[in-house]
Amino acid sequence: MKKWLKNVRIETGYYSHDDYISGTKTKNVDILINEKRIEKIRAHSNEFNGLDVQDGQGNLIIPAIREMHCHFDKSKLGLPWQPLAPAASIVDRFEKEIPQLEQASLSLSERMHRLVELEQSHGVSFFRSHIDVHPKVGQKYLQQTLATLSEYQEKFSYELVAFPQHGLLRSHAYQEVKTSLENGANLVGGVDPNALDGNVVKSLEQTFKLATSHNAPIDLHLHERGNLGKETFYEILKQTKANQWQGKVTISHAFGLNDFSGQERQDFFQQLAENQIAIFSSVPLDGSIPPLEELRKAGVQVALGCDNVYDSWSPFGNGNVLEKLNRYNEIFGITTQKGLTDSLMLVTGKKTIVPDGIWLKPGMKANFTLVDSSCSAEFVARQSTVKASYYHGQRFQIG
Repeated sequence: MKKWLKNVRIETGYYSHDDYISGTKTKNVDILINEKRIEKIRAHSNEFNGLDVQDGQGNLIIPAIREMHCHFDKSKLGLPWQPLAPAASIVDRFEKEIPQLEQASLSLSERMHRLVELEQSHGVSFFRSHIDVHPKVGQKYLQQTLATLSEYQEKFSYELVAFPQHGLLRSHAYQEVKTSLENGANLVGGVDPNALDGNVVKSLEQTFKLATSHNAPIDLHLHERGNLGKETFYEILKQTKANQWQGKVTISHAFGLNDFSGQERQDFFQQLAENQIAIFSSVPLDGSIPPLEELRKAGVQVALGCDNVYDSWSPFGNGNVLEKLNRYNEIFGITTQKGLTDSLMLVTGKKTIVPDGIWLKPGMKANFTLVDSSCSAEFVARQSTVKASYYHGQRFQIG
């Protein structure tokens, strides 16, 4: 069924004086949506040939917003408040997590509903979620997640990472990860193959074997620092090259990139870019945040996610990836009109949104966001209101 989305503003270029960009040019357009795709974009008019019309009310249109690192199975949203329980180590933390979640008064599905709908209220229409898969929980978290996702058909898209939280080797999780890839998981996960598994080469060899045998990308949690971290980074690079897995590897957190310096730092960042190894971050405030802007300038793909949203690991998190984007720009001192505009790619994946015709064009899926803002730069800096998101042409009213 065809319908018009009328009167939305698209960015077309910049106002500039000498070397100073003083603002963003926009124009009002109408978009003809045919089923799930954009059929036509035209200058705003009042002729709609009897088709259904939705009013964009002059709101700015930007690419669809993505949440690139979350945990559907871990959130405690909806449960009574509890402070974070003490834990002596990461091992102690994840050992305590299982009984905490198993004894929760709300099911995984109920808690997941709250997380999904919270993030949707901030415009998210794509999720990458890590799901615990290891012998202590088997496949049940994945099965419960998939059952819950079936209730959201045609409302958003997603990727699920088979995540051996307790260590691929340490918990003997290889077979569970393999089974999950055969039953709905899309990516192979992992965590600290050096510090946790104790054998970085064997751990990563098994990780890449799982990935290549199932044609699955990889997304590894890596918190390791110092020489342990460096060894792991170099082994990931080695395995990526050996398996020709360029463009299919993500390192989440990647705190140890701070420990590279001088020429080694420059060379390694360049190799990350050349081998299309992405770095995803939740923009922590504790000083461990990797040099994300330096990585971006080196050509490395960087994206943001919320990660913890009130769980056994953190009492914080509000499910707003746009707040993470705002924090990113403040931390890295990005204040220019173009810099703020270009940073939107961290939560959309679209490299350039100005001028028009770059990202929004006929034939593409009708996935985008409407925001109450004069331009993308203002939206990023001022955290303007998200009014609606569109997924496959279906409108989800927010603001």
